[in-house]
Amino acid sequence: MQKSFFRFALLITIGMVSIFQNGVGQDIDTNLKKADSLFNERLFTQSLEIYEGIYEGSERATPAMLLKMAYSQEAMGNLSRALIYLHDYYRLTSDKEALKKMDALAQVNGLEGYDTNDFQQFVKAIQDYDILIIAVLIALNLLILSMIFRKLKKHQERSPGLAVGLVIVLGLTFFFVNFTGPKEQGIVTSDNAYVMSGPSAASELVEVVGQGHKIEIIDKKDIWYQIKWRGKRAFVRETNLESLL
Repeated sequence: MQKSFFRFALLITIGMVSIFQNGVGQDIDTNLKKADSLFNERLFTQSLEIYEGIYEGSERATPAMLLKMAYSQEAMGNLSRALIYLHDYYRLTSDKEALKKMDALAQVNGLEGYDTNDFQQFVKAIQDYDILIIAVLIALNLLILSMIFRKLKKHQERSPGLAVGLVIVLGLTFFFVNFTGPKEQGIVTSDNAYVMSGPSAASELVEVVGQGHKIEIIDKKDIWYQIKWRGKRAFVRETNLESLL
């Protein structure tokens, strides 16, 4: 009797969760259709509010939605938000057209940090598959090690060639684990962001910069980001900079 009761309760719970999830999914689809309709009517403020609610509430965003969000923000004059959504779109799709659009916006508005070349795109491709590459290298290390131990055990032979190969593959594994991860970057979101020489309002002012600049983030100390600005280390308040994924 007790087991039957627990089974019944479990089934009811699973059913309620399933109904809730279906209801949430339907609400998102309904809101998305409404936002698309508003966007097509060029009601960017209203559509953007719904898009961002979907994006932030459920972390559900299609590439098409991100493009519409970027376009809306650009039309409303919010350059930094437009660039953030274009970055998210490129992260999902690796579409080079997004890079061209970001570069065009950077040139028109005199922004720094958007220079791209073939080598940087090659690095991006490696970063996209770094986990797979590392897994293959680890498997190769294990294979070479097993071959070395097999020769030693069965034939009492050393294999200099395999040893050299192991060293090379170990070196590549170390390199990919430690040096191929993407550098953390952020986009300035304030029209007047103070770049300081130290993590304090009393530090020397380096420069006042506007929104849209893409900056390499080195570290974070309390409310300050340590950044690399024009080849030198500096600091900016976290409220003036949004870290990119």
